[in-house]
Amino acid sequence: MKKKYNYFSNLKFMLKEHWDFDKSYVIMQIGLTPLGAVSSVVAAYLPKIVLDCVENKTPASELLLKVGILSALLIMFGYLNNVMYNKSHQGRMLARDIMLHRLICNKVMSMDYNNYTYNETRVLREKAWNAIHGWDGSVARFIELNATVASSAFGFTAFTAIIVECNPWFIPILILCYGISMAGWLIFNKWKEKMKDKVAEIFLRLHYVTYRSKDFSNAKDVRIYNMSDFLMRKIDKHLDDANWWNILRNNGHFINCMLEDVFKFGVSLGAYIYLIYLKLNSEMTLGDFSLYFGAITGFGQWLARLVDSISEIISGAHNVSDFREFLDIEDKMNVKEGEKLPSGKDLPCEIELKNLTFSYDEAEKPSVDNLSLKINKGERIAIVGVNGAGKSTLVKLICGLFIPKEGQILINGIDSRLFNRDEYYQLFSTLFQDCALLPATVAKNIALCEENKIDRGRLRECMSLAGILDKVEGLPQKENTLLVREVHEGAVAFSGGELQRLLLARALYKDAPIIILDEPTAALDPIAENDMYLKYSELTKDKTAIYISHRLSSTRFCDRIILLDDAKIAEMGTHEELLELGGKYAEMFETQSRYYREEAII
Repeated sequence: MKKKYNYFSNLKFMLKEHWDFDKSYVIMQIGLTPLGAVSSVVAAYLPKIVLDCVENKTPASELLLKVGILSALLIMFGYLNNVMYNKSHQGRMLARDIMLHRLICNKVMSMDYNNYTYNETRVLREKAWNAIHGWDGSVARFIELNATVASSAFGFTAFTAIIVECNPWFIPILILCYGISMAGWLIFNKWKEKMKDKVAEIFLRLHYVTYRSKDFSNAKDVRIYNMSDFLMRKIDKHLDDANWWNILRNNGHFINCMLEDVFKFGVSLGAYIYLIYLKLNSEMTLGDFSLYFGAITGFGQWLARLVDSISEIISGAHNVSDFREFLDIEDKMNVKEGEKLPSGKDLPCEIELKNLTFSYDEAEKPSVDNLSLKINKGERIAIVGVNGAGKSTLVKLICGLFIPKEGQILINGIDSRLFNRDEYYQLFSTLFQDCALLPATVAKNIALCEENKIDRGRLRECMSLAGILDKVEGLPQKENTLLVREVHEGAVAFSGGELQRLLLARALYKDAPIIILDEPTAALDPIAENDMYLKYSELTKDKTAIYISHRLSSTRFCDRIILLDDAKIAEMGTHEELLELGGKYAEMFETQSRYYREEAII
């Protein structure tokens, strides 16, 4: 169920975030709120004072003194208003580009991985992003909008008091007409709110295909397989959908603006005709005429500004709610205090899976189905099976990335959900197939810490074990060489096999008690693959090790082999035992072995 956030809750939230980020911005908004209205009132009284002095033949010195004081006030107020505008603009941009971005990025990186994979989460993220970068940018301007409402209310009240002196009947007539205009904006904003989910899905699809078309990693496939026509058709379709929304939104905005202008013109014209009538009948002075004439104009301007800002603040409050809804996605894993991690005599770790079941939300059947397995301390396990058998899903469950629908994962007899989530991750050194590089040095990519905290001896040892040391030693800056060309000019690029070795070195450097290698040799040639197998005992020394592979010839060095089929354990034993069994493992091994030279692989 969608969370509800009221206006005051949203205001409190944004005030706190802005105050923590930039106190001067908040102080400026609160402190200078009435200046615009006061300046407008002073400007309305200035011609009245001048005309009254002229009409009453006031001495020039007195006239100049009054005009000088009021002009000085106007200059001072104008200066302060410009300062406030500049500060508001800067604060708004900084808030949008730094504070709000930081909040979203931090949420994306800190939320449960399980949540991150849901389509609902992606839609909420897109809505939060649109709330920041939408056409009105009302989240970043929310504090400013509240200050504008307060300033408009002050100006509206001041000019109302002036008009009441002239004719109190002006007030209900003006309010009625502007109220009709406000009702139009409220209807428009309600329609925009109803469309938000649809719009978020439109832009989510658009951003995905545009990203894929621009992403360097897809450049080869785009050219070789002539994917550009397909991608452009998709981009054009999603651009058309986005443009459809923009047209509807802009047309609605245009219609409301036109109606507002018509009402403003009609009401103001009627009031001006009435004032002219009073003046022609000598029922007011020239100064009063000027004051009331300006007051009606000012009243309309401040009321319109009040209506517009209230309309914007309603829309802004909805956008803040969208933003907060993403930030408030609840993590299901334990992120507070938890059980102490195994250490000392409790290492390496024992892992026990009890009746484990997991399925993706969209899937018709589970990816892991009522699976039970015990991995002894220091044991080396190979998990094999065809694509879709549940291998990668199973290790993600063990790592705490996915939350089981049913069953338990026990680490040394303790339910994994009782550990603090982020501390629990420290139990694992993992090498997944889709690991990413950081735009940093080779050393930082392996050690994942600041330069002054890197253990250089250990770094070289891990690179040697992973088989990447010779490559790194041959680089211009050795381990201080920068990676990721998209960010750093002159950075080096690694081949697929070199990248896997680098990421293996990262997993070894972490030195966690449980090591998980998901297809670590997928990008290696047979000789390099065999070399890694020979080192495997050393790589997994004093650790509980889980190894995932499609290549069954690579599993002989493991203590046990688990064959998954249809989300369940189909066979289990050593390489020799499973070959002797003559089941599916033996069949798969025989099929694969035809394509490998025995001396290079086995």
